[in-house]
Amino acid sequence: MKNGYSDGQWTADVKGYSIRSGYDWLRVQQPKQDWVPLVWNKWNIPKHTIIAWIIMNNGLNVKEKLRKIGYCTDDCCLICGSDVETQEHLFFDCRYSQKVIHQMENWCGFPLQTNRSMGMLSSKGNLKQKVQFLMITACYYQVWMQRNSARMKQVLLMPEKVAEYIIEEVKSRIRRKLTKPVSSTEKKWLAKWGVLGVC
Repeated sequence: MKNGYSDGQWTADVKGYSIRSGYDWLRVQQPKQDWVPLVWNKWNIPKHTIIAWIIMNNGLNVKEKLRKIGYCTDDCCLICGSDVETQEHLFFDCRYSQKVIHQMENWCGFPLQTNRSMGMLSSKGNLKQKVQFLMITACYYQVWMQRNSARMKQVLLMPEKVAEYIIEEVKSRIRRKLTKPVSSTEKKWLAKWGVLGVC
Protein backbone atom coordinates (compact mmCIF):
# COMPACT_ATOMS: atom_id res chain seq x y z
CA MET A 1 0.00 0.00 0.00
CA LYS A 2 1.58 3.23 -1.15
CA ASN A 3 0.20 5.63 1.45
CA GLY A 4 -0.05 3.23 4.38
CA TYR A 5 -2.13 3.56 7.50
CA SER A 6 -2.84 6.83 9.30
CA ASP A 7 -5.38 8.24 11.77
CA GLY A 8 -6.82 4.80 12.49
CA GLN A 9 -7.70 3.94 8.90
CA TRP A 10 -6.13 2.83 5.64
CA THR A 11 -5.28 5.69 3.34
CA ALA A 12 -7.00 5.11 0.02
CA ASP A 13 -4.95 4.80 -3.13
CA VAL A 14 -5.99 4.63 -6.77
CA LYS A 15 -6.66 0.88 -6.72
CA GLY A 16 -8.09 0.76 -3.20
CA TYR A 17 -7.08 -1.55 -0.38
CA SER A 18 -6.17 -5.18 -0.98
CA ILE A 19 -4.77 -7.81 1.32
CA ARG A 20 -1.62 -7.96 -0.79
CA SER A 21 -1.03 -4.20 -0.62
CA GLY A 22 -1.62 -4.30 3.15
CA TYR A 23 0.80 -7.20 3.53
CA ASP A 24 3.43 -5.48 1.39
CA TRP A 25 3.10 -2.35 3.52
CA LEU A 26 3.34 -4.24 6.83
CA ARG A 27 6.27 -6.50 6.10
CA VAL A 28 9.81 -5.28 6.38
CA GLN A 29 11.10 -4.41 2.94
CA GLN A 30 14.66 -5.61 2.47
CA PRO A 31 16.82 -5.66 -0.63
CA LYS A 32 16.99 -9.01 -2.39
CA GLN A 33 20.06 -10.98 -1.32
CA ASP A 34 22.47 -12.01 -4.07
CA TRP A 35 22.66 -15.56 -2.69
CA VAL A 36 18.94 -16.30 -3.17
CA PRO A 37 19.35 -18.19 -6.50
CA LEU A 38 22.10 -20.35 -4.97
CA VAL A 39 19.90 -21.45 -2.08
CA TRP A 40 16.32 -21.39 -3.35
CA ASN A 41 16.21 -23.32 -6.57
CA LYS A 42 14.47 -26.55 -7.61
CA TRP A 43 17.67 -28.47 -8.23
CA ASN A 44 18.93 -28.34 -4.66
CA ILE A 45 18.09 -31.14 -2.25
CA PRO A 46 15.55 -29.69 0.23
CA LYS A 47 17.48 -30.55 3.42
CA HIS A 48 20.58 -28.95 1.88
CA THR A 49 18.57 -25.84 1.02
CA ILE A 50 17.52 -25.35 4.65
CA ILE A 51 21.09 -25.56 5.97
CA ALA A 52 22.36 -23.26 3.19
CA TRP A 53 19.65 -20.74 4.04
CA ILE A 54 20.62 -20.81 7.73
CA ILE A 55 24.28 -20.37 6.76
CA MET A 56 23.52 -17.38 4.55
CA ASN A 57 21.61 -15.80 7.45
CA ASN A 58 24.53 -16.48 9.81
CA GLY A 59 22.27 -18.66 11.96
CA LEU A 60 24.29 -21.79 12.74
CA ASN A 61 25.35 -22.36 16.34
CA VAL A 62 29.08 -22.43 15.73
CA LYS A 63 31.44 -22.46 18.71
CA GLU A 64 32.24 -18.76 18.44
CA LYS A 65 28.55 -18.00 19.17
CA LEU A 66 28.23 -20.73 21.81
CA ARG A 67 31.23 -19.42 23.73
CA LYS A 68 29.82 -15.90 23.79
CA ILE A 69 26.64 -17.14 25.50
CA GLY A 70 28.59 -19.32 27.94
CA TYR A 71 27.64 -22.70 26.44
CA CYS A 72 31.24 -23.81 25.91
CA THR A 73 34.65 -22.75 27.21
CA ASP A 74 36.60 -22.65 23.95
CA ASP A 75 35.84 -21.63 20.40
CA CYS A 76 38.30 -23.80 18.44
CA CYS A 77 37.06 -25.46 15.25
CA LEU A 78 35.80 -28.95 16.05
CA ILE A 79 37.14 -30.27 12.76
CA CYS A 80 40.63 -28.83 12.37
CA GLY A 81 41.26 -27.32 15.84
CA SER A 82 43.48 -24.64 14.32
CA ASP A 83 41.25 -21.57 14.32
CA VAL A 84 38.11 -20.03 15.82
CA GLU A 85 35.02 -21.89 14.62
CA THR A 86 33.04 -19.25 12.78
CA GLN A 87 30.80 -19.92 9.81
CA GLU A 88 33.32 -18.25 7.52
CA HIS A 89 36.09 -20.49 8.82
CA LEU A 90 34.05 -23.70 8.80
CA PHE A 91 32.81 -23.44 5.22
CA PHE A 92 35.45 -21.36 3.46
CA ASP A 93 38.78 -21.54 5.33
CA CYS A 94 38.91 -24.86 7.22
CA ARG A 95 41.44 -27.29 5.70
CA TYR A 96 38.87 -30.09 5.93
CA SER A 97 36.24 -28.14 3.97
CA GLN A 98 38.81 -27.13 1.39
CA LYS A 99 39.77 -30.78 0.86
CA VAL A 100 36.12 -31.73 0.35
CA ILE A 101 35.70 -28.89 -2.16
CA HIS A 102 38.93 -29.90 -3.93
CA GLN A 103 37.67 -33.49 -4.30
CA MET A 104 34.40 -32.19 -5.74
CA GLU A 105 36.21 -29.93 -8.20
CA ASN A 106 38.33 -32.87 -9.36
CA TRP A 107 35.16 -34.85 -10.00
CA CYS A 108 33.14 -32.18 -11.81
CA GLY A 109 36.00 -30.56 -13.72
CA PHE A 110 35.35 -26.92 -12.84
CA PRO A 111 35.98 -24.69 -9.80
CA LEU A 112 33.31 -24.34 -7.13
CA GLN A 113 33.14 -20.74 -5.99
CA THR A 114 31.89 -21.45 -2.50
CA ASN A 115 31.22 -17.93 -1.34
CA ARG A 116 28.17 -15.75 -0.87
CA SER A 117 28.65 -13.90 -4.17
CA MET A 118 28.05 -17.21 -5.96
CA GLY A 119 24.32 -16.56 -5.75
CA MET A 120 24.65 -13.62 -8.12
CA LEU A 121 24.51 -16.14 -10.94
CA SER A 122 21.04 -17.04 -12.16
CA SER A 123 19.57 -20.35 -11.03
CA LYS A 124 17.97 -20.61 -14.50
CA GLY A 125 21.34 -21.19 -16.10
CA ASN A 126 22.63 -24.21 -17.95
CA LEU A 127 23.06 -27.69 -16.55
CA LYS A 128 26.63 -27.01 -15.44
CA GLN A 129 25.52 -24.04 -13.31
CA LYS A 130 22.57 -25.90 -11.78
CA VAL A 131 24.87 -28.76 -10.82
CA GLN A 132 27.36 -26.26 -9.40
CA PHE A 133 24.67 -24.85 -7.07
CA LEU A 134 23.61 -28.38 -6.18
CA MET A 135 27.19 -29.32 -5.26
CA ILE A 136 27.84 -26.18 -3.24
CA THR A 137 24.78 -26.63 -1.04
CA ALA A 138 25.56 -30.36 -0.70
CA CYS A 139 29.08 -29.46 0.48
CA TYR A 140 27.71 -27.00 3.03
CA TYR A 141 25.31 -29.63 4.35
CA GLN A 142 27.83 -32.46 4.59
CA VAL A 143 30.53 -30.31 6.23
CA TRP A 144 27.97 -29.21 8.84
CA MET A 145 26.95 -32.84 9.42
CA GLN A 146 30.61 -33.84 9.86
CA ARG A 147 31.15 -30.98 12.27
CA ASN A 148 28.18 -32.18 14.33
CA SER A 149 29.44 -35.76 14.20
CA ALA A 150 32.81 -34.58 15.51
CA ARG A 151 31.05 -32.76 18.34
CA MET A 152 28.55 -35.43 19.39
CA LYS A 153 30.23 -38.72 18.45
CA GLN A 154 33.90 -37.76 18.18
CA VAL A 155 33.82 -39.30 14.70
CA LEU A 156 34.96 -37.55 11.52
CA LEU A 157 34.97 -39.12 8.06
CA MET A 158 37.91 -38.53 5.74
CA PRO A 159 37.24 -35.70 3.25
CA GLU A 160 37.50 -38.20 0.38
CA LYS A 161 34.66 -40.28 1.85
CA VAL A 162 32.50 -37.21 2.36
CA ALA A 163 33.13 -36.18 -1.27
CA GLU A 164 32.16 -39.68 -2.45
CA TYR A 165 28.88 -39.42 -0.56
CA ILE A 166 28.19 -35.94 -1.98
CA ILE A 167 28.92 -37.18 -5.51
CA GLU A 168 26.40 -40.01 -5.14
CA GLU A 169 23.78 -37.56 -3.83
CA VAL A 170 24.47 -35.16 -6.69
CA LYS A 171 24.31 -37.88 -9.35
CA SER A 172 21.04 -39.18 -7.93
CA ARG A 173 19.56 -35.68 -7.89
CA ILE A 174 20.66 -34.99 -11.48
CA ARG A 175 18.94 -38.18 -12.63
CA ARG A 176 15.70 -37.11 -10.90
CA LYS A 177 15.73 -33.53 -12.16
CA LEU A 178 16.57 -34.20 -15.81
CA THR A 179 13.16 -34.33 -17.43
CA LYS A 180 13.93 -32.58 -20.72
CA PRO A 181 16.30 -33.45 -23.58
CA VAL A 182 19.80 -32.10 -23.10
CA SER A 183 22.23 -30.50 -25.55
CA SER A 184 25.27 -32.31 -26.92
CA THR A 185 27.50 -30.22 -24.63
CA GLU A 186 25.40 -31.21 -21.62
CA LYS A 187 25.58 -34.85 -22.69
CA LYS A 188 29.35 -34.60 -22.51
CA TRP A 189 29.10 -33.24 -18.96
CA LEU A 190 26.72 -36.05 -17.98
CA ALA A 191 29.07 -38.64 -19.43
CA LYS A 192 32.01 -37.09 -17.59
CA TRP A 193 30.07 -37.11 -14.30
CA GLY A 194 29.05 -40.75 -14.77
CA VAL A 195 25.33 -39.99 -14.86
CA LEU A 196 24.07 -42.77 -17.12
CA GLY A 197 20.69 -43.63 -18.58
CA VAL A 198 19.36 -40.07 -18.66
CA CYS A 199 20.40 -38.75 -22.08
